[in-house]
Amino acid sequence: MGKVKNNNKRKERRHNATGMESMAEVQDAENLQPIPAETVLPVIQKLSSPDSNERAWAAAGASNLLMHDAATRRLMLSKNLIGALVERLTDSVHEVVVEALGCLRNLTVVGGEEVINEMYNKNVLTPVMALVPPLGTMLDTVLSGPAKTAEEHEKRKTVWDWAENIVSILWALCENSEKALKAINKLNLVPFLMSFVTNVDKLPPKVIVAAAQCLYTLTDDNPECLMVFAKNPEYIKPFMNIINANVNAEQELLIKTLACGIIINLQKVIANQASENENVDIRAAVMPILSEALKYDIQKASVEAMAAAQVVNAQKQDIDLSKPNQPASTEEINISLIETRLNTLQLALELIAGICNEVIDGGEDEQWKEEQDDDDMDADEPEMNEDGDEDEDDSTVLQEMEQLNAANEELPADLSGHPLINILVGSVFPAIIHLGTPTPLSFPEQEVPTKATVAPLVTAELATTHLRAIEALNNFLLTMTDAVPGKWWYKHRKADAEQCWTWLFQQAGAVAGNGVRVGAEEKGQEMRGAVLEAMVGCLWTLARGLDAQVPLTEHYIQALMGAYAASTSESMRVKVIGCLGVIARRQNTIDTNKIIGEFLMNTLQNNPTPETSVEALNAIYDIYADAEFDYDLPVFVQGNFNQVLKSLIKPVRAMVRNIDRRKSRDLRHRGDEAILNLVAFVKYKESERK
Repeated sequence: MGKVKNNNKRKERRHNATGMESMAEVQDAENLQPIPAETVLPVIQKLSSPDSNERAWAAAGASNLLMHDAATRRLMLSKNLIGALVERLTDSVHEVVVEALGCLRNLTVVGGEEVINEMYNKNVLTPVMALVPPLGTMLDTVLSGPAKTAEEHEKRKTVWDWAENIVSILWALCENSEKALKAINKLNLVPFLMSFVTNVDKLPPKVIVAAAQCLYTLTDDNPECLMVFAKNPEYIKPFMNIINANVNAEQELLIKTLACGIIINLQKVIANQASENENVDIRAAVMPILSEALKYDIQKASVEAMAAAQVVNAQKQDIDLSKPNQPASTEEINISLIETRLNTLQLALELIAGICNEVIDGGEDEQWKEEQDDDDMDADEPEMNEDGDEDEDDSTVLQEMEQLNAANEELPADLSGHPLINILVGSVFPAIIHLGTPTPLSFPEQEVPTKATVAPLVTAELATTHLRAIEALNNFLLTMTDAVPGKWWYKHRKADAEQCWTWLFQQAGAVAGNGVRVGAEEKGQEMRGAVLEAMVGCLWTLARGLDAQVPLTEHYIQALMGAYAASTSESMRVKVIGCLGVIARRQNTIDTNKIIGEFLMNTLQNNPTPETSVEALNAIYDIYADAEFDYDLPVFVQGNFNQVLKSLIKPVRAMVRNIDRRKSRDLRHRGDEAILNLVAFVKYKESERK
């Protein structure tokens, strides 16, 4: 088991941003009627018209058509829409360039990773970067003073749209294409982006959001970009100013949360720039802000989104290409604000999950240290004789079978006064529970085929918010289990831990609904499976934190075993086995132990995958580590478990040897270790009662 890592946040965001591969899947679920080809094709043709007015009209019209439905978009892409738009970026008429930029920006929103990579391959980066210097000049003019005429004021609105579209396209390229990221690293883009961040009081929030999103991606585990900030320490201060500002609008809150993310990405640079006597505690600075960002009633928001979407859907009319730039209605604006707020929640939860990856030092200095990676040294394959015994001396491979530590550790001093612990326990934990609770709009109904909800984009964002909340919860629980001394939270907040256990089962039932086959869900229902699997991971962590003393009913055991049977996901099955393995260690619950023990033995006998075999074996080693456990005799001994395990040595060894060490190095190492322990465990149990 493990924490939700942030080592590749770009990839994580790409695959889970909406719970679907692209907006095309959302629109496919809506069953929208595609625009007729005879309407679409003339628009694309007019992108090459000798009349600049027609070119501008075509670019604006194409932008609207792209947003209508997936089938129409696929038709347009098949007619080389991207190539035509890239060509228009070098048009001699400014209005045409602006409309082409807007269309390409919309395409990055709805097209998905594959389309964005196609844009890069068709060299969109060259004309976009050519637009940066003139944009910088225009920004300097705008920032030099207020508009003197109404005409100049209107022109400045165009500048903001132009700036937002350019930066958004660059951000999409960085976020979705590693090749584009490497290319952009060489273009010295950071000073341009910093010109927006350093003028937050003079620019529209939407432009700042775009620049901050791009900087957040660029500073994410990107040494070349971090070097730019190391050489320009003055770049740090604007972000510190942003996180200390008072905000109330949704976009401003997103800017502040993005600034927190950028500061976290830059923490090593900031630490290196600090003087020896300067105490730099980045997490202490950002945690109150991130905690505050979680305060949002998603249940109320879902009701408001449904009401607004019903109005919008009722007002939908055929696209009028003669009026491509229609103003957004009040309901559309409200839905957009809800989507923005959900994006802020997702980012804040992602950052909190990352902070929970850090391990709190038990000392008074309140320093956080990064979790060390497990040793991945490869193990040589053991040589065994035909009976499955090692040829080497048993002492070299026999690992000590330790009893569960039943002695109560001395509780540390009250940790509720620790600043970060206080925020995590007092503010973050309750907020996560609220954000992890599904709303009536969170998932599409379980119909075949899946139909879109009344507000499919809000549904996608809600589902992703739930997933981020459960991932953050798992990391919170792991921190309280493995990092905080003496499992302080589980002992001083035991009622919270037990209620969390019950809540997870309740919500898992709601998420599963009529049944979810994790790993092979009906298209459009994938997020149910992802959230459900994350919940099982939390249950596993809770069981460890509570030392198996969880609120137990037979229903919970059956539900977990049912989740295993219904899943085709290896990671899901491993989590189920791990959770059951911890529960089975309880004393005075022999019947429960027997149910779980037989389940694990049956699992091993039914040719499971290497991942599940290793987890099941490790669970058995821990459960039946000592003859003194009250369930050992009536379950393990009388159930002839040891004979079954002995018969499994050869097939398990063969299975492990079939794991390709070059492709699955860690799994092969764990498999080798499991077979060594299996041989030793069988011998140990044979001699234990003699």
